[in-house]
Amino acid sequence: MKLLLLSVFVLLLGACSAGEAADKKENSVVSEAAASEVVKDEDTKPEVELVEANGNTKLIQWLSDSMDRGNHDYDTMAHSELVVELNYSEANRGDVIYYKTPESAVEKNPQLPEFYIARVVGLPGETVEIRAGQVYVDDKKLDTFYGVATDRGLGKDDYFKMAEQNIEEGTWTTDEEVSKKELITWVNMDAKEEYFATSIEPVKVTTEAVFVLVDQWWRGTDSRDFGELPLERVEGKVIGYVKNK
Repeated sequence: MKLLLLSVFVLLLGACSAGEAADKKENSVVSEAAASEVVKDEDTKPEVELVEANGNTKLIQWLSDSMDRGNHDYDTMAHSELVVELNYSEANRGDVIYYKTPESAVEKNPQLPEFYIARVVGLPGETVEIRAGQVYVDDKKLDTFYGVATDRGLGKDDYFKMAEQNIEEGTWTTDEEVSKKELITWVNMDAKEEYFATSIEPVKVTTEAVFVLVDQWWRGTDSRDFGELPLERVEGKVIGYVKNK
């Protein structure tokens, strides 16, 4: 009898262990699936198009490299004027918008222009966070060209590879007496490491606002500085460079 009871106990224990293992495996699969979830934007392209101006647009100058992705992007000193499509009614991720600079940003930096441009990253109702240079939307990785810290369009690995090569070759200075060590200090690699590890706490976007970022984070002002941007401040969407007449 004791032997029979022991056998039943062993069978029950084995069944429980198998069940727990199955549950752990299922939970692991669910966790991996959750971790692999991403937010994509396959419609927005890095290139700025040439477009026609019309009665519902205005032309603006933008004399900053805050949106530079390696081709002086959006900089009207290097390209023609920017065309802004007026009456911005529906926010879409990836839109580059033209808006009235928040007063809180101007108080910190009175040199800021009255109107600014930046890209919509977070939509109404979403929560945006930056962890170690990567943007997350509702705890999902933003898997697109503007979802990560860049310097003139280069990610961290490509930037440091380029920097090390330029330092080695001395192409970042014409002074033959500048040593490699001095060049490294001049380029300030530690500051770049810190930049590519940019992080901010989660920001919950309200129903009538968006979260915006410039493409080259270290060269501009955006929601990292002033929080969400009310849609009422948006004058229009930048749709491209004006075609030369």
